[in-house]
Amino acid sequence: MPRKILVVDDDPTNRKLIVTILSKKGFEAIEAGNGVEAFNVLANNPDIDIILLDIIMPVMDGITFLKEIKSRPDYINLPIIILTTDDSRKTEALALGANDVIIKPIRPVMLIEKLQNYLQ
Repeated sequence: MPRKILVVDDDPTNRKLIVTILSKKGFEAIEAGNGVEAFNVLANNPDIDIILLDIIMPVMDGITFLKEIKSRPDYINLPIIILTTDDSRKTEALALGANDVIIKPIRPVMLIEKLQNYLQ
């Protein structure tokens, strides 16, 4: 059974790129365009294995989502990798409970390596 990854990014082009990379490696990717959509996806997919989370999004940004999800006991151990173009947000995201950070643009080899580290 493929590992399920939630890709949360407001940019459809970024999501498509990431989903394509993940699909080629045998992962099942589910998309959300912001934090509110991500919570809806999680409610319907309790078997999500890891989240790839953009920081800057409308409706509910990645930092707000991260604070909220890490306050919920059911999700406290769910790995979250932040995707961002802003290297200065790295420390904040890690302090709030993110497991790792990938600076955009996404490099497929690095993305897959980081995922495999958390999904073993």
